[in-house]
Amino acid sequence: MKKILIALIMAMSVAAPVPAMAGSVTRSDVEVQPSEQNIEQIIDEITSEPHPINSDAIQNVKEYIIKYFGNLGYDETECQKFEYNDENNENAIRHSSQGDVFLTPTAENAIVDGIGENIIVTKKSSTDTTKNLIISAHYDSADDSVGANDNGSGVAAVLELARILKDTAIPYNIKFILFSGEEKYMLGSRWYVGNLTEDERKQIIGVINIDTIAEKSDLGYMAMIEGNKRPDDIEYDDEGLKKLAELNKNSMSDLFISSDRFYLTMASNSDHYPFALVDIPAVSIVQDWQEGLDVNDSSDVKENMDMQRIVEVIDQVTEVLPEMPSDN
Repeated sequence: MKKILIALIMAMSVAAPVPAMAGSVTRSDVEVQPSEQNIEQIIDEITSEPHPINSDAIQNVKEYIIKYFGNLGYDETECQKFEYNDENNENAIRHSSQGDVFLTPTAENAIVDGIGENIIVTKKSSTDTTKNLIISAHYDSADDSVGANDNGSGVAAVLELARILKDTAIPYNIKFILFSGEEKYMLGSRWYVGNLTEDERKQIIGVINIDTIAEKSDLGYMAMIEGNKRPDDIEYDDEGLKKLAELNKNSMSDLFISSDRFYLTMASNSDHYPFALVDIPAVSIVQDWQEGLDVNDSSDVKENMDMQRIVEVIDQVTEVLPEMPSDN
């Protein structure tokens, strides 16, 4: 997660078992619960060194994630490769509110400065449907950080959710997506969204993105959203941001804010944002940063993390699945 506070005002920056879903989900006889031991092992494996996009180290993380899904029994895995140009990317960031610029491949007719890969793993529905829920996180780190919290915590949550939900029959497909290049302002998710057809966009019922959730803290979490409802008379202070968030809330954010551990806010600095640009209901779950976060530098290490916070977010995601809308 890019630690850019101005994004808050940018326009355009062992637990309970999984509940059954509204009479349409069947489970195996064995109830699967989040495991702090599994979570800690994942963090150890993927945060031994900095792994920014286009590095040798991120290839090792990618291979670990693919192997992890394979060991769980998932057999529908895609690596979506994309190229980028740094200068064009800087221009796209300056025009982040314009979808036709921000979602366009930056290396088109330009020098290729680097390559990234999104990992997409599909869990097929128990019914004959084309509807998809996306559960995502980014797996790249900043250049000078091993990325334990940002975003090893999000990756661990997604992998654990994949394990927990493996044998749960669900009335829509789930796409577990690990994006690359978030630290270069959401390169991977921008590529993914920009390459969706109109029909594919309509098939997405929502996006739950998980990013930076586990630094030791007593504070709760933000449900970060974006939207295009921005009255001319709005003031971009704390009260104004609350009003904007309320105006722009969507079917995904509504699932979380019933809990007193989550509050709604406007922000465009995580991988929910490209989806919001094309009106797909999306939310990023991020820990409350009002006391500051130690990310994107050498302080973002496992010793500063609380694994129980990852369990808490996993539990909340599984709790909202029964309330998932069937359409967007």
